Amino acid sequence: MVYRYKKYLSIFIFSVVFTTIYAQEQTEQKSAEDFEKLSFFDYRGTNALDVAIGTATIIGGDVPSPDYGTFFRIGYKRSIVENLSIGLLFNKYTLPFNNIEIDLVSIDLGLEFMVLPFDDFSPFVYGGFGYNATDDWEANTVKVQGGIGFEYIITNGIGLKLFAEYNNSFEDQEQFLIFDDNDDSFLRLGLGVNIYFGGEKEREERLKNIPTYIKSKPILFDN
Repeated sequence: MVYRYKKYLSIFIFSVVFTTIYAQEQTEQKSAEDFEKLSFFDYRGTNALDVAIGTATIIGGDVPSPDYGTFFRIGYKRSIVENLSIGLLFNKYTLPFNNIEIDLVSIDLGLEFMVLPFDDFSPFVYGGFGYNATDDWEANTVKVQGGIGFEYIITNGIGLKLFAEYNNSFEDQEQFLIFDDNDDSFLRLGLGVNIYFGGEKEREERLKNIPTYIKSKPILFDN
Protein backbone atom coordinates (compact mmCIF):
# COMPACT_ATOMS: atom_id res chain seq x y z
CA MET A 1 0.00 0.00 0.00
CA VAL A 2 2.77 2.43 0.99
CA TYR A 3 4.75 1.34 -2.05
CA ARG A 4 1.79 2.11 -4.32
CA TYR A 5 1.41 5.63 -2.86
CA LYS A 6 5.13 6.24 -3.32
CA LYS A 7 4.83 5.09 -6.90
CA TYR A 8 1.92 7.44 -7.62
CA LEU A 9 3.72 10.28 -5.84
CA SER A 10 6.83 9.72 -7.94
CA ILE A 11 4.78 9.75 -11.13
CA PHE A 12 3.04 12.95 -10.04
CA ILE A 13 6.32 14.68 -9.14
CA PHE A 14 7.88 13.58 -12.43
CA SER A 15 4.87 14.88 -14.36
CA VAL A 16 5.00 18.26 -12.60
CA VAL A 17 8.77 18.60 -13.18
CA PHE A 18 8.48 17.54 -16.82
CA THR A 19 5.58 19.91 -17.45
CA THR A 20 7.41 22.78 -15.76
CA ILE A 21 10.61 22.20 -17.76
CA TYR A 22 8.67 21.87 -21.02
CA ALA A 23 6.67 25.05 -20.34
CA GLN A 24 9.87 26.92 -19.50
CA GLU A 25 11.55 25.73 -22.70
CA GLN A 26 8.53 26.82 -24.74
CA THR A 27 8.54 30.23 -23.04
CA GLU A 28 12.27 30.64 -23.71
CA GLN A 29 11.85 29.60 -27.33
CA LYS A 30 8.99 32.07 -27.88
CA SER A 31 10.95 34.83 -26.17
CA ALA A 32 13.98 34.04 -28.33
CA GLU A 33 11.83 34.18 -31.46
CA ASP A 34 10.31 37.49 -30.32
CA PHE A 35 13.82 38.83 -29.78
CA GLU A 36 14.88 37.72 -33.26
CA LYS A 37 11.86 39.51 -34.75
CA LEU A 38 13.22 42.81 -33.44
CA SER A 39 15.65 42.66 -36.38
CA PHE A 40 12.75 43.96 -38.50
CA PHE A 41 13.16 47.35 -36.81
CA ASP A 42 16.93 47.24 -37.31
CA TYR A 43 16.84 46.34 -40.99
CA ARG A 44 13.60 48.09 -41.87
CA GLY A 45 10.90 50.06 -40.05
CA THR A 46 7.21 50.85 -39.90
CA ASN A 47 7.35 53.48 -42.67
CA ALA A 48 9.15 53.69 -45.99
CA LEU A 49 9.82 56.22 -48.71
CA ASP A 50 9.75 54.31 -52.03
CA VAL A 51 11.77 55.74 -54.94
CA ALA A 52 12.52 53.93 -58.22
CA ILE A 53 13.53 54.43 -61.84
CA GLY A 54 13.30 52.04 -64.76
CA THR A 55 11.62 51.32 -68.03
CA ALA A 56 8.11 50.62 -69.30
CA THR A 57 6.75 48.94 -72.42
CA ILE A 58 3.42 47.87 -73.92
CA ILE A 59 2.85 44.11 -74.03
CA GLY A 60 0.27 42.11 -75.97
CA GLY A 61 -2.49 43.62 -78.04
CA ASP A 62 -2.11 44.97 -81.56
CA VAL A 63 0.04 48.05 -80.83
CA PRO A 64 2.57 48.42 -83.68
CA SER A 65 6.32 48.35 -82.89
CA PRO A 66 6.24 48.81 -79.10
CA ASP A 67 9.48 50.13 -77.60
CA TYR A 68 10.88 50.81 -74.12
CA GLY A 69 10.28 54.15 -72.40
CA THR A 70 11.32 55.72 -69.11
CA PHE A 71 9.69 55.15 -65.74
CA PHE A 72 9.90 57.02 -62.41
CA ARG A 73 8.17 56.29 -59.12
CA ILE A 74 7.89 57.88 -55.69
CA GLY A 75 5.59 56.85 -52.87
CA TYR A 76 4.96 55.99 -49.25
CA LYS A 77 4.43 52.62 -47.56
CA ARG A 78 3.18 51.82 -44.08
CA SER A 79 3.58 48.44 -42.35
CA ILE A 80 0.42 46.76 -41.11
CA VAL A 81 2.43 43.85 -39.66
CA GLU A 82 6.08 42.96 -40.29
CA ASN A 83 5.51 41.18 -43.59
CA LEU A 84 2.54 43.18 -44.91
CA SER A 85 2.39 46.86 -45.85
CA ILE A 86 0.04 49.22 -47.66
CA GLY A 87 1.37 51.80 -50.08
CA LEU A 88 0.37 54.81 -52.16
CA LEU A 89 2.59 55.40 -55.21
CA PHE A 90 2.86 58.08 -57.89
CA ASN A 91 4.29 56.93 -61.23
CA LYS A 92 5.32 58.88 -64.32
CA TYR A 93 6.27 56.90 -67.42
CA THR A 94 6.33 56.85 -71.21
CA LEU A 95 5.15 54.12 -73.60
CA PRO A 96 6.72 54.49 -77.07
CA PHE A 97 5.47 52.68 -80.17
CA ASN A 98 5.70 53.23 -83.92
CA ASN A 99 7.73 56.46 -83.45
CA ILE A 100 5.06 57.81 -81.06
CA GLU A 101 5.67 58.41 -77.36
CA ILE A 102 2.74 58.52 -74.94
CA ASP A 103 3.36 60.28 -71.60
CA LEU A 104 1.35 58.78 -68.75
CA VAL A 105 0.96 58.98 -64.99
CA SER A 106 -0.64 56.66 -62.48
CA ILE A 107 -1.55 56.73 -58.81
CA ASP A 108 -1.47 53.23 -57.35
CA LEU A 109 -2.81 51.85 -54.08
CA GLY A 110 -1.77 48.36 -53.10
CA LEU A 111 -0.60 45.77 -50.59
CA GLU A 112 2.92 44.34 -50.46
CA PHE A 113 3.88 41.01 -48.88
CA MET A 114 7.51 40.64 -47.73
CA VAL A 115 8.47 36.95 -47.60
CA LEU A 116 11.43 37.27 -45.18
CA PRO A 117 10.90 40.50 -43.21
CA PHE A 118 13.48 39.61 -40.54
CA ASP A 119 16.32 38.98 -43.00
CA ASP A 120 18.49 41.42 -44.93
CA PHE A 121 17.46 39.77 -48.23
CA SER A 122 13.85 39.04 -49.08
CA PRO A 123 11.59 38.41 -52.08
CA PHE A 124 8.33 40.33 -52.14
CA VAL A 125 5.06 40.31 -54.09
CA TYR A 126 2.46 43.05 -54.37
CA GLY A 127 -0.76 44.00 -56.07
CA GLY A 128 -3.58 46.52 -56.08
CA PHE A 129 -5.60 49.06 -58.02
CA GLY A 130 -4.62 52.29 -59.69
CA TYR A 131 -5.76 55.37 -61.59
CA ASN A 132 -4.08 55.74 -64.98
CA ALA A 133 -4.09 58.96 -67.04
CA THR A 134 -2.33 60.92 -69.73
CA ASP A 135 0.04 63.54 -68.31
CA ASP A 136 -2.51 66.29 -69.10
CA TRP A 137 -5.23 64.26 -67.27
CA GLU A 138 -7.62 64.56 -70.26
CA ALA A 139 -7.91 60.78 -70.69
CA ASN A 140 -8.02 58.45 -67.69
CA THR A 141 -9.02 54.98 -66.61
CA VAL A 142 -8.73 52.56 -63.71
CA LYS A 143 -6.29 49.67 -63.74
CA VAL A 144 -4.99 46.73 -61.73
CA GLN A 145 -1.35 45.91 -61.13
CA GLY A 146 0.74 43.14 -59.66
CA GLY A 147 4.44 42.64 -59.27
CA ILE A 148 7.30 40.61 -57.86
CA GLY A 149 10.77 41.58 -56.77
CA PHE A 150 13.72 41.26 -54.41
CA GLU A 151 15.04 43.61 -51.75
CA TYR A 152 18.51 43.66 -50.17
CA ILE A 153 19.28 45.79 -47.11
CA ILE A 154 22.57 47.51 -47.97
CA THR A 155 22.66 49.24 -44.57
CA ASN A 156 20.16 49.49 -41.74
CA GLY A 157 17.17 51.48 -42.97
CA ILE A 158 18.00 51.41 -46.67
CA GLY A 159 16.93 48.62 -49.01
CA LEU A 160 17.93 48.23 -52.64
CA LYS A 161 15.28 46.53 -54.76
CA LEU A 162 14.67 45.17 -58.24
CA PHE A 163 11.13 44.50 -59.45
CA ALA A 164 8.88 43.70 -62.42
CA GLU A 165 5.25 44.86 -62.54
CA TYR A 166 2.35 43.92 -64.81
CA ASN A 167 -0.43 46.49 -65.38
CA ASN A 168 -3.78 46.19 -67.09
CA SER A 169 -5.88 49.30 -67.81
CA PHE A 170 -9.63 49.08 -68.37
CA GLU A 171 -10.26 51.46 -71.23
CA ASP A 172 -13.18 53.79 -71.76
CA GLN A 173 -14.34 53.00 -75.32
CA GLU A 174 -14.87 56.66 -76.09
CA GLN A 175 -11.60 57.93 -74.65
CA PHE A 176 -8.62 55.62 -74.85
CA LEU A 177 -5.18 56.23 -73.43
CA ILE A 178 -2.70 54.53 -75.71
CA PHE A 179 -3.77 53.05 -79.01
CA ASP A 180 -7.33 51.76 -79.38
CA ASP A 181 -10.41 50.99 -77.33
CA ASN A 182 -9.09 47.65 -76.12
CA ASP A 183 -7.69 47.12 -72.64
CA ASP A 184 -4.03 48.18 -72.49
CA SER A 185 -1.45 45.95 -70.83
CA PHE A 186 2.03 47.16 -70.06
CA LEU A 187 5.08 46.14 -68.10
CA ARG A 188 7.18 48.30 -65.78
CA LEU A 189 10.68 47.21 -64.70
CA GLY A 190 12.43 49.14 -61.97
CA LEU A 191 15.47 49.54 -59.76
CA GLY A 192 14.82 51.46 -56.56
CA VAL A 193 15.40 52.07 -52.89
CA ASN A 194 13.21 51.85 -49.82
CA ILE A 195 14.21 54.39 -47.18
CA TYR A 196 12.79 53.10 -43.89
CA PHE A 197 12.01 55.13 -40.79
CA GLY A 198 9.92 54.90 -37.64
CA GLY A 199 9.17 52.02 -35.29
CA GLU A 200 11.52 52.90 -32.44
CA LYS A 201 8.74 53.16 -29.84
CA GLU A 202 7.17 49.87 -30.93
CA ARG A 203 10.58 48.18 -30.75
CA GLU A 204 11.10 49.43 -27.20
CA GLU A 205 7.64 48.26 -26.14
CA ARG A 206 8.29 44.78 -27.50
CA LEU A 207 11.73 44.69 -25.89
CA LYS A 208 10.19 45.39 -22.47
CA ASN A 209 8.09 42.20 -22.76
CA ILE A 210 11.11 39.98 -23.39
CA PRO A 211 12.77 38.47 -20.26
CA THR A 212 16.15 39.98 -19.40
CA TYR A 213 18.00 36.63 -19.52
CA ILE A 214 16.92 36.17 -23.15
CA LYS A 215 18.25 39.59 -24.10
CA SER A 216 21.57 38.97 -22.33
CA LYS A 217 22.58 35.68 -23.97
CA PRO A 218 23.30 34.74 -27.61
CA ILE A 219 20.35 33.38 -29.57
CA LEU A 220 21.05 30.34 -31.74
CA PHE A 221 18.42 29.03 -34.13
CA ASP A 222 18.38 25.80 -36.05
CA ASN A 223 18.37 26.12 -39.82
